[in-house]
Amino acid sequence: MSAIEKQEIQIHPRRGGLFGRERPRIETLCLLFLSLVGAAFVLQYAQAVIVPFILALLFFYALDPIVSWLSRRGIPRVLSSMLLILLLLGTGGSAIYMLGGQASAMVDRLPEAVKKVRTTMDSLHRAPGGAVAKVQQVAGELERTNAGSKPVNGVTRVQIEEPLFRASDYLWTGSLGLLWFIGQTLTIIFLVFFLLASGDLYKRKLIEVVGPRLSRQRLTLQILDDIDHQIGRFLLIQAMTSTFIGLALGISLWLLGVNQAAMSGVTAGILNTIPYFGTIIVTSGLALASFLQFGRLEMVLAVAGVTLFVTSIDGLLLTPLLAGRFSRMNNLAVFISLLFWGWLWGPLGALLAVPIMMVMKSICDHIEALQPIGHLLGEGK
Repeated sequence: MSAIEKQEIQIHPRRGGLFGRERPRIETLCLLFLSLVGAAFVLQYAQAVIVPFILALLFFYALDPIVSWLSRRGIPRVLSSMLLILLLLGTGGSAIYMLGGQASAMVDRLPEAVKKVRTTMDSLHRAPGGAVAKVQQVAGELERTNAGSKPVNGVTRVQIEEPLFRASDYLWTGSLGLLWFIGQTLTIIFLVFFLLASGDLYKRKLIEVVGPRLSRQRLTLQILDDIDHQIGRFLLIQAMTSTFIGLALGISLWLLGVNQAAMSGVTAGILNTIPYFGTIIVTSGLALASFLQFGRLEMVLAVAGVTLFVTSIDGLLLTPLLAGRFSRMNNLAVFISLLFWGWLWGPLGALLAVPIMMVMKSICDHIEALQPIGHLLGEGK
């Protein structure tokens, strides 16, 4: 043994493994925690780039089977991708134009609705002996006491009140929000077009990048195929269940005489893509709308009951029947994922939480070192 090796053994007598056998495990946990925190900050900072890319991938998974079918019939992918995107944009624009009247009516009724809610709350809380009445009485006493006080050292206090509403600020903020929305929409459209036009080009390039070893290429191909299958099935189920909820609720609300029933059905179908919270938002919103329109408790209960009945059919019967056990997620993992991605990216994060977790589970299921995490995310025993 050389002198250098003996000196290295004396300096590192207990070195072994990746982090060292004798190194305290708390250091590894701290490094992992700091890495996760850093990744969360990077994801939040790069939201404007990552979120459009994930949305474009979801549209790609939804539209790629159609483009592939057209390409097998002799239509080039570039042409079929362009025609399909233009068809979707035209369909979406027509739907927005048809529902624009009901949406405008909803917006026009907002001031009246706010006034009615405020009047109802005031009538409830200003009753004799109510909590709000007592607070207002104390506030009045304090104001009278303050008004009767004398200026200190002969100096009169002057308070400058800023206007509560500035039209210029509202217009500026609204213009920036509209420009941001248009920019994000155009980014998603171009990303979807390029992904559809390229087909499986990037999949083949990714398989080549992982290395020349056949085992790695086979594993990468299995992961990509599993992601394709899971995301495609998820989007199909979401489209079917959202269509069912939108039609069922729209017809039910129309039969009950609720205003803007079609718009309410479309909104309910969109919010159905958010697990758990979507049902709560839809039920609360429709119950409030029925109260503002009818002002009767029995109509509020009827609308809320119909909404819960339709969403229960979807959650307890339709979705489990279509999904199957292999594609279900752990309910706790789904809820935690909703909280995390909703906190990170807001409403869009809540919409993307389940697809992101499905991708993570597909990756963990095929990598041996990450299989325990995939087992935790899944519902199976």
